[in-house]
Amino acid sequence: MVLNEEQRLLDSTIRDFLNQRAPVAALRELRDNPNPQGFDSNLWNELIELGVSSIVLSETHGGFGFGWMGLGAVMEEMGRHLTATPMFASIVIGTTLIEAAADHHCTSLLPEVVSGTRNLAFACDEGLRYNPAATATTLANGLLQGEKSFVINGAGATDFLVLARTKAGSSGTDGLSLILVPKETAGVTVTTLHSMDGHSFARVNFEQVVVDDSQIVGPRDSAWVFVGPALDRATLALSAEMLGGARELLDRTLAYLNDREQFDVKIGTFQALQHRCSQLFCQLELAQSVTLKGLSAIDNGQQNIAKLASHAKVLASDCYQKMSNEAVQMHGGMGITDEVDIGLFLKRARVCNQILGDSSFHRERFATLCGY
Repeated sequence: MVLNEEQRLLDSTIRDFLNQRAPVAALRELRDNPNPQGFDSNLWNELIELGVSSIVLSETHGGFGFGWMGLGAVMEEMGRHLTATPMFASIVIGTTLIEAAADHHCTSLLPEVVSGTRNLAFACDEGLRYNPAATATTLANGLLQGEKSFVINGAGATDFLVLARTKAGSSGTDGLSLILVPKETAGVTVTTLHSMDGHSFARVNFEQVVVDDSQIVGPRDSAWVFVGPALDRATLALSAEMLGGARELLDRTLAYLNDREQFDVKIGTFQALQHRCSQLFCQLELAQSVTLKGLSAIDNGQQNIAKLASHAKVLASDCYQKMSNEAVQMHGGMGITDEVDIGLFLKRARVCNQILGDSSFHRERFATLCGY
């Protein structure tokens, strides 16, 4: 569960690049002056030139085959910088779904996504919470009907991967299909949503959208066979991003405690604050270990990683939320003001907790997978 030399080099390269091109101030600028796509296209193109879009794809499909441990290192750095790009939506989820489907879309679509010509967005959520089993969007008689509520990078996407029910009378995760729908298709309406963390989402309505069989990705009526495992992988990558944000918060807080003086002494010398920081460090290391174990399991060819994904998401969510709460408190009253970056991390922690299932969802799922 330790990065090899190539992965450490990748981590260092991405860190140096983001320090120069995408500091947290860049997110502030994007939040205060949003653009239609929801991200800096120039920054995204530069990241593509560095090869981030090809990290986990197999060499067969034009990727580097760097592995999920390498991807985890990249996601962690993006979490430390609060970088807003299509990386998670289009690459981590999108290309993983396409490659897992193992059909004609691998050769026709993946090269364009990797090059940045097309951006994918996974359209799954339909309510206030993540619950694929409750999918109500339907595809019947060649017409797609429904609405997706929390589509990551929906504003900047060129194509949607839509989870829809295609088998009449089915329930849960049975009878679902994954459908590729170009954004410009008649009947597709996209409403941009700017979340509190400065990132972009969308509500997408599909009103009698005409779909042919060639747009169905993977097997019809049984998409969850490959969608479920692909989302488990994406959950682990998201956990890595969250831990990156948590680690940045800890570093910033420690620097502040060692600089701030009260009663003519550094407040970092106060034993009560030292104890709190020690507990945060232990919680972060525990969450990091489980996340790395999950990413390593993918690289080692382990198939059933669902329990590891849920375990990692719960620990990462709890850690990021606790770290952001404590960072605000230890920065004093100024910690909650918009002038200090700590508040931006606190908001990102809350949003990440909801993506692909919150702590409650994954605790219940983990218990179910363990037979309880």
